[in-house]
Amino acid sequence: MMHLSLLTLPRSAARWRFLELYQLHQIIWQGFPGIASEEGSRPFLYRHNEDEKCHSILVQSAVMPDWRQLDNEAEGSTAQMRTLDPQALNAGARFRFFVRANPVVERKGYTDKASRRVVVGSTLKSLAGRLGVEVATLGDREQQLTAWIERKGVEGGFAIERDELTRPLLMISPNQDYVIRRSRNRKAEPMTFTGVDFEGILRITDAAAFATTLQSGIGRGKGFGFGLITVAKV
Repeated sequence: MMHLSLLTLPRSAARWRFLELYQLHQIIWQGFPGIASEEGSRPFLYRHNEDEKCHSILVQSAVMPDWRQLDNEAEGSTAQMRTLDPQALNAGARFRFFVRANPVVERKGYTDKASRRVVVGSTLKSLAGRLGVEVATLGDREQQLTAWIERKGVEGGFAIERDELTRPLLMISPNQDYVIRRSRNRKAEPMTFTGVDFEGILRITDAAAFATTLQSGIGRGKGFGFGLITVAKV
């Protein structure tokens, strides 16, 4: 059983005006008081969205969280919860889905002989140069990213549905860079992760594998708000 929590933190309250990763992790970890916040022990995936009025944080966990410290806040924060049984989803079922992913792959061919993680679709010119082919032969950014999410589907028990012209029922957002600091030290070197939103319609091809995908997420950067895939009935 998975627990889905929607935390709403109004930006009208001074403490919620701006949230950085350090603060966000503290807020989420408060919902799991019996688990030590150590590397590899994180029992949740999450996705953070914000607008002018509030921060919305969707948290998914296998462990039942305790949000009383948020739901009772005088500043107007709220916590809504529901449960989902991933084992109850059957092969052949179709769902709308959304995932904010960090779509990176390992690329070789650098002069120092090292391999590096690069964002899919963002380095087509340099990749073509290393491979000795024309950029056009690699496909455009959307084709590259579509191929990436479809590869994840092969591993993860789902397929992107297609229309009568075999076009994928998929929308892909522009790249969005997320600058993340590991501490409150402003002088510390920040990390930058690139996020891409994928939204569309999928079909479950392997129920057991898809249940695992829902629980474990997709791609890298899961500790920084990426990889949580959510589904809804078509």
